[in-house]
Amino acid sequence: MRELIAPHIRRTPLLRATAQSPVDIHLKCENLQVTNSFKARGALSALHAYRRFRPEVWARIVRDGVVTGSSGNFAQGLAHVTSELDLAYTVVVPDSIPEAKRSQVLAYNPRARIVAVPYPVWRRTMVSGTFPDLPGFFLSSESDPYVSLGIATIGMEIQDDLPDVDAVLAPYGGGNLAYSLATYLQVPVYAVEISTGAPLSASLRAGRPTEVEYERSFVDGIGASFVIPAQFERLKDKLAGVFTVTPREVAEALTSLAFTDKIVCEGAGAAAYAAALKHSASLGWRNPVAVVSGGVIDPDVLLRTLTTTSQPLTAPVSP
Repeated sequence: MRELIAPHIRRTPLLRATAQSPVDIHLKCENLQVTNSFKARGALSALHAYRRFRPEVWARIVRDGVVTGSSGNFAQGLAHVTSELDLAYTVVVPDSIPEAKRSQVLAYNPRARIVAVPYPVWRRTMVSGTFPDLPGFFLSSESDPYVSLGIATIGMEIQDDLPDVDAVLAPYGGGNLAYSLATYLQVPVYAVEISTGAPLSASLRAGRPTEVEYERSFVDGIGASFVIPAQFERLKDKLAGVFTVTPREVAEALTSLAFTDKIVCEGAGAAAYAAALKHSASLGWRNPVAVVSGGVIDPDVLLRTLTTTSQPLTAPVSP
C-alpha cells in the first residue's frame, strides 16, 4: 500500500519539539499532509486500491460515485481524491460542522455534495457505515480495510525515521488512526481523548461501549458521546492505554506549537502533544512520538486560543 499511494501523498516530517521537556518529544506532522490531515492517506489508499484490486467495486464507484460520513477531515481528503479521479462525491456531515471545514471540502472538490444532517442521523451513519438514502459506494473512514492500510503508512514512516521510538500517541476521534498504528507498530500506542467527550476511556473502564456526556469545545476533531462499537471491539486489546486531556491543556499545547515550533494545527492536532508533555516523564519514555493530526482551524478560533493562553505549555521536569 505504501508504494501505491507514495506518488500521491507527502512524506511528512518527524520533528523534535523544542519546548522545555525532560525527554525528546517528536512530532509527526500530518498537519502538513495533503489536505492538512492524515485522513488523505486513507482516502487515497482506498480508491487507488479499489481501482487496482477490486475492479467490480471500482466499476460501481465510477458509475454511482462515492458516499462517506465525516465530521470534516476525511471529507476533505476524499474531496481531493474524488476531484482528481473525476468521481461523483457526496459527504454526510453533522449540521454542527465548522464552516472552515465545510468550505475546505468545496475548495478541494467544487462539485462535492454536502448533506448536513442532525447529529443523531450522522451518528447512525458513522456507526453503521452506511447511508441508504444516497446512491453510491459508501466508503467508511473508520472500518474500510484499505483506509486502515493507508493510515498505517504513518507508522512505517515513524519507524524509518526514529527506529528507537518507544511510544506513539494518537488523537482519538473515530478510532481508525489509533487502530491502524496499534496494528502495525510493535511499540506501545496510546489514544488521546478530550475531557469534554471521552467515551473510549469510559468504555474501556466498563468493558463495553458506553455513552458519556459531550460538551462542544474548540477541539472539534475529537470528542463525542459514543464510540463506534465495532471499532471499540477491534481496538480495545491493541492499545497500551488512553489519556484524557482538557481543553486548557490542548490550548496550551497548540500555543506552544505555534510560537515555539512554528506549527499551526487544529485543536485535535495538538491533543496528542499535550498528552505527551503531560505524561512522558512519569512513564519513563525516552523517544515518544505525538501525531499532529490536522491543520484546519478557524482563524477566529486560533486567534482566541493564542490570545487567551498566557504561556506555552511546558512539561513537568522531574526533580
